[in-house]
Amino acid sequence: MTSANKQKVYEIIIQKIQTEITAGILEAGEKLPPERELAVKYGVSRTSIREALRLLELSDFVEIRPGDGTFIKTNEQQTIQQQLTSVALKTDQTTLYEMLELRLILESQCAALAALRATGQDIEKIARTLEAMKNTDDEEIGIQADLDFHMAIAAAANNSVLAQLISSFASHMRSTIEVTRKHRLSSKENFARTLEEHRTIFIAISRGESDRAKVLMEDHIRTIRQELSELTI
Repeated sequence: MTSANKQKVYEIIIQKIQTEITAGILEAGEKLPPERELAVKYGVSRTSIREALRLLELSDFVEIRPGDGTFIKTNEQQTIQQQLTSVALKTDQTTLYEMLELRLILESQCAALAALRATGQDIEKIARTLEAMKNTDDEEIGIQADLDFHMAIAAAANNSVLAQLISSFASHMRSTIEVTRKHRLSSKENFARTLEEHRTIFIAISRGESDRAKVLMEDHIRTIRQELSELTI
């Protein structure tokens, strides 16, 4: 099995929690046990639990309240998001490429809309994620910053339905980022190229260049697909 289609531990935890929600074992409004108890329950590390909960929050399944805990959300979009996230967590190569095609459509449109609608606060948030992406010392920080970059652009489109659809693919996006980022960290040239791809998208959005932002995002995702194809040959 290649590194591109191995199922990550946090993905398995996401599926288990989603299954418990669907089966009614976990109900809307219910508070989840603390991370340490969940780690014991599922036999995994607290880091894996933390990653799973963060992605479930991005997908609108749970709400993390600092100092209070994690709660199952009541969400009208939850049924369709369960279906979309379930597809996103499939690990076969065909599904991976199909998801990238869907990302190509949705994220390029997000970039175009963000260039037209982003507020100053939205621009600042994207800029912070771009700055964090420069970190080469901590792999986890770099991966999370890359994911946050795409999520920040989706939010900057200021279309709540579109943002929810993008968030449904958060786990899938993280998996592809992990694979491609390892490849791109293999040399300074590769790493510089990925930073430049993200930087040019950010500049186009900050300048309100909608058509250019759309094209640059399309090119970026096509590059990801090409690299994943090469890595899984």
